[in-house]
Amino acid sequence: MLSNRFYDLGKWLVLIFLPALAVFVQGMADLYHMNQGSQWVGLINLLTIFLGSILQISSYHYHHNDNSPKGWGTLLG
Repeated sequence: MLSNRFYDLGKWLVLIFLPALAVFVQGMADLYHMNQGSQWVGLINLLTIFLGSILQISSYHYHHNDNSPKGWGTLLG
């Protein structure tokens, strides 16, 4: 389970910083004709999805007062 401070930082990263960074990188790559801009944007987006998934799992456990993760099966049912 994540602490509140770590959760808030992660949420800010996932919802605000990383998407803005992806748009910035794509814009700079287009502006300066960089060949690997799409690869960097893809990497940033994959990282955003991964961190968002971790935050969602932590949020699920918090809202269900479940302090001991019991595995992935509890998320589905």
